[in-house]
Amino acid sequence: MDMRFLNEREELVLRTIIDEYIDTSEPVGSRNVSKVGPLKMSPATIRNIMSDLVEKGFIAQPHTSAGRVPTDSGYRYYIEKFVKIQNISEDFIENIHREMSIDPVNVMNLFHHFSKKMGDMTHAVGFVVSPKMNTINLKHIEFIRINRETVLAIIVAKTGMVQNVLLRVDNSITDNDLVRMSNFINSNYEGANLYEVQRMLLQELQAAEGEIRRLAEHAVKLSEAVVKSSVFDEEFIFEGTKNIIDIPELRQSGKLTDVLQAFEEKSHICCLLESCMKEDSVHIFIGSEIGLNNTDELGMVIKPYHRGGNIVGTMGVIGPKRMKYSQVVSIVDYSSKIISKMLNEYYEGDK
Repeated sequence: MDMRFLNEREELVLRTIIDEYIDTSEPVGSRNVSKVGPLKMSPATIRNIMSDLVEKGFIAQPHTSAGRVPTDSGYRYYIEKFVKIQNISEDFIENIHREMSIDPVNVMNLFHHFSKKMGDMTHAVGFVVSPKMNTINLKHIEFIRINRETVLAIIVAKTGMVQNVLLRVDNSITDNDLVRMSNFINSNYEGANLYEVQRMLLQELQAAEGEIRRLAEHAVKLSEAVVKSSVFDEEFIFEGTKNIIDIPELRQSGKLTDVLQAFEEKSHICCLLESCMKEDSVHIFIGSEIGLNNTDELGMVIKPYHRGGNIVGTMGVIGPKRMKYSQVVSIVDYSSKIISKMLNEYYEGDK
């Protein structure tokens, strides 16, 4: 967006309208702007500027007798121009660091904790999208026969996450073969993720001969089946839906049920979040930018988090479009840094 599209007075009036609307959820009139805005202008002058802002698509009039409310374009201009990462409040830092003793071995508890903390601090819905299981570092794997053609793979990650996968197998594989393959993978590939295990098994296969080659071929097929399993999709963990129940614009429009259903379905939101993993920065989506039905009154603030120098997941806040963006951006940014630090410290200590 061209930041020169508005002159200084238009920018200040737009900022005042959005600040007031965020605080009150009520349409803002020219008299309000003249009272609280930084420019000493008459209501008539402000009305003319507001008329220009309407024409340019940055504010709108919800009905004839009302003041003005920001449009998605208005919010976008406001965010790009005025929203900055601020210093975090001492209360939030104290709350976060008080919980730093949470053992990240149970990483799902850690994700639930951060989701709740972000939701509570922003009066919105906090969320964390867990890493896909097949990118998590392996601690232990075990193959257990269920019947002649079915094997249960029990996969334990170093974070403590456990995943069970049912696999179809060649009925020529014996119980002893399963034990030998488990032992080989656990002895040689602990700490690798499942993609790396699959790649290294393929390398072993190229050099193997005789009985070792037969086992390696079976191990490669099992690893491929494990990696392709849909159970390794990320989990969308969210806390704080109670925080948005009283948002006036959702309650009055009757859209609250649709919004809550969007959280439950998760898949559409997860696609949007995955796109944010390409760039290590705070991402903000406003209303129609989210791309889902009935989310036109919502805003999302998203930041990736890391493990071992790689982006492995995202976290953030979903709330009313008129949220206090500088505050929310700062909380999400800080939370991402802390959860990355906790995960990295655990992995460093476990090497």
